[in-house]
Amino acid sequence: QPEGVEPGLIPESSAPPGGEVELAIHMKTRSGWHGYWLNPGDAGLPMAVKWELPEGYAVGPLRYPVPTRLTVAGIMNYVFEKDYAVLTRLKVPKDATGSVPIRASATWLACTDKICVPEKGTMSLDLPVGIVAPERREQFDEWRRALPRPLVTPAKFEISGDKLLVAISLPRVVEV
Repeated sequence: QPEGVEPGLIPESSAPPGGEVELAIHMKTRSGWHGYWLNPGDAGLPMAVKWELPEGYAVGPLRYPVPTRLTVAGIMNYVFEKDYAVLTRLKVPKDATGSVPIRASATWLACTDKICVPEKGTMSLDLPVGIVAPERREQFDEWRRALPRPLVTPAKFEISGDKLLVAISLPRVVEV
């Protein structure tokens, strides 16, 4: 049983044959603990997931929400101090029927301001195959809004000697 952060696997809806369904790894974070973003910063580790899926099924990349910055003893980290969801899309083959057994094992680092504990857990789900309206759309919409958004401003690149200079205009709401 994980001590600081506990994972759970949640589908947005059933699995449509020949389509995709959004899955969430919902990380429940105990008070005083935190988990790490894909780029953990100066310390920490991101989550690693090993999927067990039937032939013909595939998951896409993990999509993390925007983290918060946490500085401990001068070390900058990108963390989640509250519950969060890491999203992925399950690709379903055209000939899918019945239900699909989804199994995953994960490892992650959970920390307080005093200790860090390497944690692990398993998640499982028997997802019905079919076309059903998303049952958890409101919750998944909230989790999707927490994902980073691409910048819509163009970037400028310039090579100066042996250096690459990059200039990107950031919106006012972006903290630097």
